[in-house]
Amino acid sequence: MTYWPLTLLISFIIPVIALPFFVKYLKKHNIGQKIRQEGPDLHQHKMGTPTMGGVIIILTLIIILLLVPYNKYVLWSLIITVGFGLIGLVDDLIKYLKKRSLGLLTMQKLLLQIALALIIAYGVQRSTDLGTEIYIPFLKNSIDLGIMFVPFVVLVMVSSVNALNLTDGLDGLAAGLIIISMFSFALIAYMQNIESIGIFSLIVAFTSLGFLVYNFFPAQIFLGDIGSLALGGALASVAIFTRTELFLLIIGGVFVVETLSVILQVISVKLRGKIIFKMSPIHHHFELCGWKEPKIIIRFWIAGIILALVGIASI
Repeated sequence: MTYWPLTLLISFIIPVIALPFFVKYLKKHNIGQKIRQEGPDLHQHKMGTPTMGGVIIILTLIIILLLVPYNKYVLWSLIITVGFGLIGLVDDLIKYLKKRSLGLLTMQKLLLQIALALIIAYGVQRSTDLGTEIYIPFLKNSIDLGIMFVPFVVLVMVSSVNALNLTDGLDGLAAGLIIISMFSFALIAYMQNIESIGIFSLIVAFTSLGFLVYNFFPAQIFLGDIGSLALGGALASVAIFTRTELFLLIIGGVFVVETLSVILQVISVKLRGKIIFKMSPIHHHFELCGWKEPKIIIRFWIAGIILALVGIASI
């Protein structure tokens, strides 16, 4: 369709134009980042940097996707993205109103995510022809999960949003990795002749690229939980609707490593009383090893590109 290049261009331009005004508004109302006490001292200079940039990403996606032809997969992808983004918004608003770095309690956030994921999984099964099969990397076959499909999809969504949230700790790191992942899933969708999901993936990628203009080091604005949870939901949705949830472990390998570093650190401290990394997620470990922030970001992006190529090759 000839108008898709224009749609993607608009997806990029809207955040590029809107974000400076949004940053000015956030600064006027003192809506800035609160730095965790347990975070690295290197991040103290980021205190007060405008956050909740995910608001512009979500509004851009809503504007663009309401103008494109209706499709159930695209509609559900948007619902997943906005739904998890709203949980993140609640978290961000609590931080702002309470003037602290902690929003929702971990268990509160997790329960909300699981409840939303269950509702979505049930709705998707009832209203689409997605089925319960998923593809296996490096094998030319699939497996039918049957009754285990719903809990599996819930796990994919909850894992994805939290993995992206954990990765969003350096300027532009999460946004750059989302762009790489979304381009990868766009290619996979087109290989499967699922044009609607391919277009959705590209729209998310170009919107994130527009955001990255102001989010790369030194960041003028952060995603906030609204942004990281929304983009995590978008990533999960394209994996689900292309039946390539297991490929997400490869294409989103950096997100997986970031999450594992936190899990392993917690387990090690509880069982051994010792840390494995100087700080987790692992990008903070490299910071404390003396790596400059842009160096970590670029190298993680390169790792993301390599893993994305492996993931695509495993189709």
